[in-house]
Amino acid sequence: MLLEFGSTILMAGVAGFAYLKSNGSPSNDAAKIQSIFTNSKWTGVNGETIRIHRKRKFQDGTEYVYQLPLGFDRKKIESEKHILEDGLNIRHKYLEFDPADLLKIKLDRTVFKQIKRILTSKKTSRKEIEMEFDGMLRIKVYNESMQDRYDWDESYLKDDTWSVSIGNTRQGTVRHDFDEHKHLIIAGATGYGKSAILKLIVTSLVLQQPNNVKLHLIDLKGGSAFQRFKDLKQTISFTRDPAEAKEILENIQVEMNKAYIEIVDAGYEDIKESGRKERHFIIIDEAADIADDSACMDVVTDIARRGRGAGYYLIYATQYPSSQSIPQQTKRNIPSRLCFVLDDAIASNTALGQTGAEELPLIPGRGIYKNVKRQIVQTPYITNKEIKKCIEPHIVIRPRKEENNEKGTETGSDTFIIEET
Repeated sequence: MLLEFGSTILMAGVAGFAYLKSNGSPSNDAAKIQSIFTNSKWTGVNGETIRIHRKRKFQDGTEYVYQLPLGFDRKKIESEKHILEDGLNIRHKYLEFDPADLLKIKLDRTVFKQIKRILTSKKTSRKEIEMEFDGMLRIKVYNESMQDRYDWDESYLKDDTWSVSIGNTRQGTVRHDFDEHKHLIIAGATGYGKSAILKLIVTSLVLQQPNNVKLHLIDLKGGSAFQRFKDLKQTISFTRDPAEAKEILENIQVEMNKAYIEIVDAGYEDIKESGRKERHFIIIDEAADIADDSACMDVVTDIARRGRGAGYYLIYATQYPSSQSIPQQTKRNIPSRLCFVLDDAIASNTALGQTGAEELPLIPGRGIYKNVKRQIVQTPYITNKEIKKCIEPHIVIRPRKEENNEKGTETGSDTFIIEET
């Protein structure tokens, strides 16, 4: 009797599972998307609706291809991507279990408890989408959220190049090649990856180009991010003080102008064509702290405008993107951007040139990298312990004279301190 009853329940469970898979909350996404198009009034100039052309399944989800009506502005959908994503995730809490679990049920007195445990094993899934346009609108719907952490290892390095790993997508690793795209603006709220990616970039450059990279580190957040790099043999200048930052920037400008003239007068278009190996990286963390100093910002703008030819590359980071902290002239000369979550669409538009960063999930390292195209990335995470291990061979002990003994002691000998890091 118990066996027959258990078999009946087992079959009912299998049937219920099949029903949930076909008719449960994860319903037809194509129909949902079509409803969102209609409800959002995304239509052509004459009211034509967006119609699906075809769809195809891939390993992690489904791609839907749409023919857009004539006169339809595809940027409208791109800027309101969150409407699509939110619509696909309404009531997306569903029962998910392996049918094999039902076959493992023991037909004894605990059968009801076993079935209850399986049926109450609920999983909340959030679908994510990617969009691109190549004459047709392609919407990829992923059944699961993107991985929220990638631990850094040496596989992210690429020897003897100026290309660094900037993040991971579902398709693989995205790299930023400074010899191709020169400068980079980085923005993002505190705690979501800005300082972490700066440390990763510095570490990668030192490991990939130990003899050719020259670092100018301006850390206006108190030195917490760059302090560990100040004694690197590759570090030419380091400061935490806005007044000193001005002096450093002016010295960089003088050297940059000299290098630029030498390269151009030799008949070369830029440093890459000249064959010179050396590259200077001017990395400013929390640039908003020098935004009020017009002399500083004039130098920053000049580096962004002419530094590319001389091999002086600017990485300009701020957690407060505004028209003042990122001047228009600087933005125009730095099309490459990496942006983590921001508090509103205005800040996103300032940093990226478009909205979207305000819609990012609150996941450290999740950002938007915009270069030739815009991509959602998860930046690799490198621990401070790993950084220390990587850069230790490049630390040098620098002698420095005591302030009160710069002219030597009474005995005629110089006094200096050896500082061990």
